[in-house]
Amino acid sequence: MTGIETPPPSASEATSPNAAVPFVPPSPAEALARLGMPMEDAMRTQRAVRRLHLQPIDHDVLLPLLELSLKAPTSSNTQDWSYLVVEDRAQKARLARLYRVLYKTFNPIVERMAAGDEKALRQMRPGQWQAENFEDIPVFVIPCYRRGIKHRPVGRPQIAVSSFYGSVYPAVQNLLLGCRAVGLGASIQTLPIWYVPAVRHILGLPRKVNPVCIIPIGWAEGRYGPTTRTPIGEVVHLDRYGNRPFVGTKPEE
Repeated sequence: MTGIETPPPSASEATSPNAAVPFVPPSPAEALARLGMPMEDAMRTQRAVRRLHLQPIDHDVLLPLLELSLKAPTSSNTQDWSYLVVEDRAQKARLARLYRVLYKTFNPIVERMAAGDEKALRQMRPGQWQAENFEDIPVFVIPCYRRGIKHRPVGRPQIAVSSFYGSVYPAVQNLLLGCRAVGLGASIQTLPIWYVPAVRHILGLPRKVNPVCIIPIGWAEGRYGPTTRTPIGEVVHLDRYGNRPFVGTKPEE
């Protein structure tokens, strides 16, 4: 879809989360028309969105986004991926119980570390909301990949591990950008799959198929970016680590 003007903000972007006007999701046609958003705009404003409206997501919106995400490359063109889409609340509740085993341990620690820092505490609240409402989020997309000789999630050689995750996360980023364009909020969560055998049992995954992350998705509350990042000159090293000739470089407006 090229040559389409940037659409006006969606209802979720234009309306405060606390507004009295009830949120009404766009139709599938309206949502998919927003895929014409300029790529730069999507990349500059995409962020982890954890506070979500709880209305269901139409499969006519979700499936095209998943299809587009798989245009990403994989190591050796193996394409040994699969998506597990979880909508059943009982299934989500099982994953939520596993999630909260560690969440209830770590959340008090990070709250104590942020004590007195209102900005840090405010930034934590969307993640806390997500953990506390995990099973109510409309849909989880769980990218999985099949282990093999060349691709494995742990162990050696390192190239096999890098190739395993490198075959999944390009598709994940495509999905996150697609969600941003149509007005869906999404984020990458790894804590809920901290114990892979339990996740594999809950989801009925074959032994050779590993879950890589969980992406909770729903119509976004509030606004997206822009996001704040470290200046590029402080990140880029030329030829050898420590040689940073671009420090102080400002991006063109």
